[in-house]
Amino acid sequence: MTFVKTMPTQSEILNWLNQVKLFDGLAADALKPIIENANYLEFNTGDLISYEGMPFSGCSLVITGKVEVFRNTYLGEEKIFGIFSPYELVAIAAVFMPHNRFPMTIRAKTHCTLLLLEKSSVLQVCMNNPIIMQRLLVQFSIKLYEQINNIDWLTSSSAEQRLAAYILSQSSNQDANFVLPISRSQLATKLGIRYETLSRLMSSWRKQKIIEIELNNIKILNKSYLNDLTLPSQRSF
Repeated sequence: MTFVKTMPTQSEILNWLNQVKLFDGLAADALKPIIENANYLEFNTGDLISYEGMPFSGCSLVITGKVEVFRNTYLGEEKIFGIFSPYELVAIAAVFMPHNRFPMTIRAKTHCTLLLLEKSSVLQVCMNNPIIMQRLLVQFSIKLYEQINNIDWLTSSSAEQRLAAYILSQSSNQDANFVLPISRSQLATKLGIRYETLSRLMSSWRKQKIIEIELNNIKILNKSYLNDLTLPSQRSF
């Protein structure tokens, strides 16, 4: 980790904060505690930004690059829980956790710059601006509902169905071509299946011309087949 020598101006920090949905539309006075106490940090690919169990100092706003959050299973495998891009907040929920510890390890996925938002400053701004608390409640409620649906799907679906759902989710905002954002071993852990099962499924789908695979590049050839597999996961709301 390096503290960047040239600190951004307060107007630059305000502009960055206003790119975040949580702080959208708030004036400099409302965000003053955060602006005055923020730290601008730079990390290289693979650098640990914080680790699970470390005393919580604040959440991070990604300015450039990407970061990922993960935990290690008891077998030592990495389970990726999220990848964050510019103007996304990392560990905002941890600001309100009573144990005051980072719940996961945060690592730089690429070279990145972050704005560290001090915990007490974020809490102060939240207390003074009810609109932020309202937005947070909406955000946390959506995440909770997503997790309930994910647990339901994880415990009632097959390995093939879970892989199909993941591939479709990665292509939903793109075309049929995309790059896996995590390694295949990390993907197997995320989906709760063995690496050998994942490899067998991908090999079978490639032979059936459902997908094309070249390294981590995937192209969907038969989207209807994958859609049919994921029908049980589709909800009306």
